Amino acid sequence: MSHTPVAATSTQPRWVDVCLAGIRRPGGEDAGTRIHLVILRENDGSRELPIGVLADAAVALTTIVENVEMPRPTTHRFTANLLGAAGARVTEVRVTELAGGSFYASVLLDGPAGQGEVDARPSDALCLACITGAPIRVDERILADPAATDAGKWRDYPTTGSDLAEEIRRASGAR
Repeated sequence: MSHTPVAATSTQPRWVDVCLAGIRRPGGEDAGTRIHLVILRENDGSRELPIGVLADAAVALTTIVENVEMPRPTTHRFTANLLGAAGARVTEVRVTELAGGSFYASVLLDGPAGQGEVDARPSDALCLACITGAPIRVDERILADPAATDAGKWRDYPTTGSDLAEEIRRASGAR
């Protein structure tokens, strides 16, 4: 009896290394409360992934990326410090899925109890990655999806991460 091999189909993600390329905010009177965009860029390519985050998440990420010195530890720095005190470390952050217009992420950890994975909002996961220096990876299927990568005219958003950092410094007296 002859057996014909069946080609294996992989449902396993192929992870693409990305970096945080910027934060943008739309203009308008209510700009501070609008959705901001965090832009991830493929390390060895030109694809970009804009992820919408709430204003407070954009501010938190901006303080990390733009080295805004806050008078007290932020929630994300506190979380990273807690992990360190527990002997755990963030090994990787992944943007895992786009479903129903929402992105999903996970944080991979290594600690005394072994390896683990924790579900997270992308903004929180990205904050931890930026604090700890952990790599950021995106499922290649997301980067290949035009619905995920086309967020309108975000390049025209007038406020950049640097602009936002200056606003935060002025408002909080931070350095």
